[in-house]
Amino acid sequence: MNASEMIVPYKQVPVRFTADEFMELVQHPPINGWTGKIELIEGEIVRMSPAHVPHWNAQRLAILNLQSAFASLGDEWIVGGEAPVRLGNLTVRVPDVAVLRAPDLKASVFDRSALFMVVEVADTSLRNDLGRKLRAYAASMVPHYWVIDLKGRRVLVHEQPVDTRYREERSFSFGEPIPVPGTDRTIVIA
Repeated sequence: MNASEMIVPYKQVPVRFTADEFMELVQHPPINGWTGKIELIEGEIVRMSPAHVPHWNAQRLAILNLQSAFASLGDEWIVGGEAPVRLGNLTVRVPDVAVLRAPDLKASVFDRSALFMVVEVADTSLRNDLGRKLRAYAASMVPHYWVIDLKGRRVLVHEQPVDTRYREERSFSFGEPIPVPGTDRTIVIA
């Protein structure tokens, strides 16, 4: 047998992380210094593009409007931006806006059971937000998933998750009142 026959073929295997390992890693360099959001998707660390001003502003206004809508329901309801949420053992998403009900505020990552509603702001990410992210949130039984489509000037509202999709999908044009689930309020995205 010659030397070339003795060489074992090298196979590259991606390193996959659990949600717990990911939450530990993001606390340390170099990851904690990266610009933009970082998510764990099916065990792989993914860097998201930093938001530009229209995205940031849409996110800010959605947070303010939803905080106002949920404020009267009590302290157990929390609305915030970029909350890390464990969707499974290998996935931690960081939605643009999250509405949480009675979350564990001492945990390092929120559990999906506290996630009542997710809002993603899409400009260049619309395909991903209506594809992979929608399927992940539906599979995790997140009751309400909204996508603010900046280019299309509309809000896509998804409700009633089943398997990896939502049974109900509606579209609201910017400026049109949108009923806020769980409340008697509407909000307007402009």
